[in-house]
Amino acid sequence: MSFVQHEVHDDNDHSFAWEAVEKRSQNGSFIDEVNAALLSRRRCGAGTAPRTFRVNFGCYDWWDGAMLNRWLYYVLNRSSPELHLDLRLQHTELREHHVKEPYNGEGDGDCYEPDADVPAGDRCPSSHSYQSYGPSTYTLPPRLFSCVAVRTLRLGACTLEPPKLIELPFLETLHLSTIGSTGDNIQRLISGCPRLVDLTLERCGHTNTYYRDPLPDKNFTITVLDKSLRRLSLRCCHNLVRVSIDASELMTFEYRGAVPPESLLALHGTHKISSCTIGFCDRKVYKGQLPLFREFLQRFTSTRHLHLMSTHLGSGIGNEVFSGFPYFPCLVRLGLTGYLGGRSIKAVTRLLQVAPSIEILSLFMKPSHEGRFRDELSNEPGASLGSTALDVSITCLQNRVKRINLVHYQGDEAHRYVAKLLLCNAMVLEQVCVVFPRGAHELQSRLKKEIEGWVANKSAKTIFL
Repeated sequence: MSFVQHEVHDDNDHSFAWEAVEKRSQNGSFIDEVNAALLSRRRCGAGTAPRTFRVNFGCYDWWDGAMLNRWLYYVLNRSSPELHLDLRLQHTELREHHVKEPYNGEGDGDCYEPDADVPAGDRCPSSHSYQSYGPSTYTLPPRLFSCVAVRTLRLGACTLEPPKLIELPFLETLHLSTIGSTGDNIQRLISGCPRLVDLTLERCGHTNTYYRDPLPDKNFTITVLDKSLRRLSLRCCHNLVRVSIDASELMTFEYRGAVPPESLLALHGTHKISSCTIGFCDRKVYKGQLPLFREFLQRFTSTRHLHLMSTHLGSGIGNEVFSGFPYFPCLVRLGLTGYLGGRSIKAVTRLLQVAPSIEILSLFMKPSHEGRFRDELSNEPGASLGSTALDVSITCLQNRVKRINLVHYQGDEAHRYVAKLLLCNAMVLEQVCVVFPRGAHELQSRLKKEIEGWVANKSAKTIFL
């Protein structure tokens, strides 16, 4: 059973205020929907609770706690042999920096300065919610931490105060999001799950809710050495200072945050990570951070799938001062997300040169600050690029790349340059997929014709969405 409140109540509706004569929840309609479904299930003769129970509030109110306790009591005490529980009490979204976005009200905060050594007060924009989260909002019942039927546990915007004895012997997937708790409580919960294979920590730890900055006196560490994790995801946990993992079975790793110091991640055992996603919260990777970024990438040179996400596509790899770039001999799939600029094009060619086995290349080109609100094609295809092919000597592009995906292709000068560079030199290309934003049909038709003319291998399949 799955219940998701997609629309958040209006905070300006004063009929729900504490002083209101009628004490009623702003989530009354959503609560009635869940109650009706559970009651109908019981009337139909179901002796056990549903195998999967998912309740996602848009914006939880503290006086909904009594009803939430009833639902959990029913689910936990009548659970089937296998229970997958998803309880997230607040809509949150991962926000991002955009190029040309005003910074602190002082003009353009994203001018690309190659000589900048360190970030000047960048804040992570990712932790955004519809109301300020208070740690006392909802405390999970102790019964939850001794339910042996739980296989999957996803918690969001809850207070985590587990009892001394935690018994979750069959829990395999644990997802904690916006948990304002101490590192000791998070560690105790992880330690109480002996069969854990999938761990996600997202915006966990104490944070200044006004500035969304981590509190330095609340730093914590996580150790998972007695389990064989297969997937680990760390997203915007800025108070997390060290993670020690038994990586002997780890296959998928995801990281989002500031450029990490070398001490953040300790991988024990011979790891064989096949898929790696790395994203940065800062507005750019600064000159002083490039050595740390290089050392971090060095840990994943054996991966087969790499996805780099940042404000600027390529995460600063195209910078002239980025020397000694790691070699990726096994990399088959490469994905890059960010704003496409001059150094981004250099980053693409540089990555292709150090990864000779790439077969699938995907570029997710974010719009600028203004473009993300317009979300439509606004550039006429011109002739400034010339009609000749852009010859480059990149072995994998000429002999290995079979699929190229260009997402949010707007047809401006930078987009057209990188598209022509790739398509004119991909000699064994089998498929190219281009995703346009909304725009005039006539303009899209001209862009399609232009792209088809650049494809060197005329037998390649072209897809336009």
